[in-house]
Amino acid sequence: MTPPSPSMDIDLESISWDFLESEFTGPTYAGWSIDRRLQVYLRHRGLAALADDGTACAALLERVMANIGPALRRGVLNPPKEQVPT
Repeated sequence: MTPPSPSMDIDLESISWDFLESEFTGPTYAGWSIDRRLQVYLRHRGLAALADDGTACAALLERVMANIGPALRRGVLNPPKEQVPT
């Protein structure tokens, strides 16, 4: 994992879980890429400095991706619905 910029005192693990529990992982934003959803989430939460720090944002995205499996198992995220071919 790439460490965040030393100037930012942030808890990537907590922020990643806050993101996974947010509306930005729901069906309204399902058509958006995960990095776009994360950027909008950060700005919406007043964390624009984190969103603008490429190193820290990449590290946060890594934490989000690492926590998707645990979030599914805990019921924080709903599993994707299977799509029937048309």
